[in-house]
Amino acid sequence: MIIDAHSHILSLAEDPAFTVDYGREGSLCIYRSMGTLPSHRTPTEQEWEASGFTRAGWPVIGPTESVRDHAGFDKSIILAVSPQILDGRLIGTVDTEGILGVEGPPNPEKCNDYIAACVRADPEHLIGYASVNPTYLGPQAAVEELERAVNELGLSGVKLYPMYQHWWANDPDIAFPVYEKAQELGIPVMIHQAGSTRIDASLELGRPSILDDIGRTFRDLRVIVAHTGWPWVDEALFLLTKHPNFYAELSYLIASISRRDLFLLLSKCEPMFVPLEKLFFGTDYPGFLYDPVKLRDKLLSVNDEAEACAMPPIPHSKLEGIMGTNVARVLGLIAE
Repeated sequence: MIIDAHSHILSLAEDPAFTVDYGREGSLCIYRSMGTLPSHRTPTEQEWEASGFTRAGWPVIGPTESVRDHAGFDKSIILAVSPQILDGRLIGTVDTEGILGVEGPPNPEKCNDYIAACVRADPEHLIGYASVNPTYLGPQAAVEELERAVNELGLSGVKLYPMYQHWWANDPDIAFPVYEKAQELGIPVMIHQAGSTRIDASLELGRPSILDDIGRTFRDLRVIVAHTGWPWVDEALFLLTKHPNFYAELSYLIASISRRDLFLLLSKCEPMFVPLEKLFFGTDYPGFLYDPVKLRDKLLSVNDEAEACAMPPIPHSKLEGIMGTNVARVLGLIAE
């Protein structure tokens, strides 16, 4: 089974132009490092257009485009983005074109309804995760929305964004009620506990070690560390060593390092007491340079680096597990 464990969909605000601007900010460093945009000042509109990347940061796509761009994949997990205020604007997942049949004007507060509608559009290929922001309307409202998203909308997990929404993932009053409800519902919690190139994101809130309190308090909660904690990868991996129900997915990281570095990373996991069964393939599609097919091929070909590194190849069955079987087991799609 081949599964993208981390992908996005639809717009990030009622105005789809905001999604393009948001993508630009996050991708500026990438295109500067490629030499396609000036590194000493903010690019002009003309320079963005000339680079060919003006809309490549985070394009607005729907279910059809997502499945199309995941050629050869069995399923993709699509993640809601919960409401938050950014620069005076309410943002979050929105179906700006009204293609999904969700009633009422487009609004980020209906982020989970939009994700559920995407899943209904193609239930064979799409798995939906809800999102809640416990600082938006308060923890109790977040708990009630999560319960609705799972029990009424049929979503399969929840994605949280502490560093973007400026709350501590280990805050007992703000965050713990959400984890308690997720544990009760039996769903996994994916947390963006990693770095970000967004200027407004708070790096101090992104350290993976913050999640240790969650693992100690909620022993049965399945926690997925998004992006393997990049750039704090070893810190994230140690959480997987310590906590039996912690996992990590490779999106963002897998596109940011070379194939050789990916091989070396995977090769060191089990000597660090991290079973490769705890890792999931993910892309962060459709952002930036996150082509699902190219990244799949990158992972499955890592053993081409083994001879040059004078190291044994990684068993192909382990790579196949990372590509989808591991997350499928966590979600109950296949038997343990």
